[in-house]
Amino acid sequence: MPKCLIVFFALLGLALAVKFSVPLRSSGSLKEKMVREGRYSEYLVQRKSAVRQNLVDTMDEFYVADIALGTPAQHFTVSLDTGSSVIWVLDSHCDSQNCHEYTLNHTMKSAYNNETSSSFVDANNNFLFYYSQSEIYGLLGKEKVSFSGFSLSNQDFIRATVLPDVFTQQPIDGVFGLGWAPQAELKGVGNPMQALLPQLDQPMFSIWMQRNDGMGSAGAITFGGFDSKACDKNIQYLPLAEPGVWGFTVDSASIGIFSHKQSGKAISASGSGWTGIPDKFMPQVIKATKAKYDWNYELYYVPCSTAASHPDIKLHIGGNVYYITSAEYVLDIGLGNDKCVLAIFVDTGLAPEADWILGDAFIRRYCQIYDFGNSRMGLSKFIQRD
Repeated sequence: MPKCLIVFFALLGLALAVKFSVPLRSSGSLKEKMVREGRYSEYLVQRKSAVRQNLVDTMDEFYVADIALGTPAQHFTVSLDTGSSVIWVLDSHCDSQNCHEYTLNHTMKSAYNNETSSSFVDANNNFLFYYSQSEIYGLLGKEKVSFSGFSLSNQDFIRATVLPDVFTQQPIDGVFGLGWAPQAELKGVGNPMQALLPQLDQPMFSIWMQRNDGMGSAGAITFGGFDSKACDKNIQYLPLAEPGVWGFTVDSASIGIFSHKQSGKAISASGSGWTGIPDKFMPQVIKATKAKYDWNYELYYVPCSTAASHPDIKLHIGGNVYYITSAEYVLDIGLGNDKCVLAIFVDTGLAPEADWILGDAFIRRYCQIYDFGNSRMGLSKFIQRD
């Protein structure tokens, strides 16, 4: 465990211990939006020369929350991401295409303006870093960050001035990292969770999500504890598969009569819309579902009329079995002609430390408990919420 976190945990007894929840909203599917507007094929053509993973796989849908930066407060919609460890928001001087255009849900993006904030401190440093394998360039600063009645003073954050087009099309203004220490290229940038932990009842947070189709709550993140109303009290705790990464070991997997007996590392990715699986497991999924390939959209699909009949993906984790049902991995994104896609992708280097990327589809079935204090993760069955 990083020494700085140990110091923070020692201070917990001296701090005002609290527990609070932040509601989440769904951003909607970017891929579905592109397909329905006839832009997805064009997007694929633009990506042909790129070696990196198609970002729409992991960034198809976000669960977002509201934060405020500065004095007076400037409001932003951010993705709460367990796979990253810093705060970054769009800057008013962003040079990227569409930075100040309408997003997929026809809203204007918010951009941070340091000139209107009396609490801004310029750190006189800039960073080029990677987020989901895409380059982001930004300027480091310190600012007051507020959400759900709590504030972090002089918190490091990055004002993004250059970022990929896929970010600018999504209805988010930035990212709030929930991970451990930042990646190497962001060494020295303060982690918001390290600043928040001393204020919490317990050094942990938990997340639950659900589909809401525009009605009711899409989920919540609880800082300092566990949401016992949304999540079953029977929790299976698992050691981290890799220090400093929110994840665990998947011992084996199966779908129908097909088995994948090789163990692998999984990351819990609250910022990933689709499920990433090992490349050797993909052929088995295709056989079990009898999926076909659409060369135009570069997606595997099955008839929508058969969506509910496909076998569960079973993950064997720590002696228990966890399920991803066809209701989660077969989606209708508007391809037409009775085609529903497999919301699954093979990781081609997006997360080198992981064989599995267990995102929203997995979190909607199992609440995720992220325990800094004991360097572990917990899984608990989700209970339906209004």
